[in-house]
Amino acid sequence: MNVLYEKHDIFPTSILIRKFIGRTCSSDIINSWEYLLKNNLIDSHIKGIITDLTVCDLNLDLESFEAVLYYMEKQDCLKKIKCPVISNNPKIIIFPFLAEKQSTELKVKPFSTIEAATNWILTNSK
Repeated sequence: MNVLYEKHDIFPTSILIRKFIGRTCSSDIINSWEYLLKNNLIDSHIKGIITDLTVCDLNLDLESFEAVLYYMEKQDCLKKIKCPVISNNPKIIIFPFLAEKQSTELKVKPFSTIEAATNWILTNSK
């Protein structure tokens, strides 16, 4: 598993993109959040972090999904930003959909394109 981190082409100071490649599990997702936090990449200018799962093989079940969601809900900085998830696979997109419905503290939403996720980040609504 690899994670590519990049700044958004048009909004480099306000949107980060993390793209997961290869077999990915819950610990990979949590470790990626840890990397962003440890390296101070989530600052007051960041409005959103797009998680791109379009080319990964996500190995997640409900139990490991709950662990990721629990971790995210414990991070105050993640409650202040939008966290859209990109996927075109129904077996993957169910997880951000569940997070959107289950979490009252996080702003998570599924999308199929980076453009749609970007537009959502830039709007004022949840």
